[in-house]
Amino acid sequence: MTRKSITSLMEDIKKLLEKHKELTIRQTALKTKSQWRTIEKALKTMKNLNVVKERKSNETERIERLFSLK
Repeated sequence: MTRKSITSLMEDIKKLLEKHKELTIRQTALKTKSQWRTIEKALKTMKNLNVVKERKSNETERIERLFSLK
């Protein structure tokens, strides 16, 4: 697996969210083939830049953080 720059990773995340509307950190990590901690940091940065928004899922028993574009 090659190392991706954070900007290209953020672009990939943005494209995924445009296509799938709402994804968890784990789903995003699997689709981009990146580690979940890296995805979490990228999404946190994108959230601070007001690119994505976060909400808690109430569909499952465990707490899931769902991200979507603003």
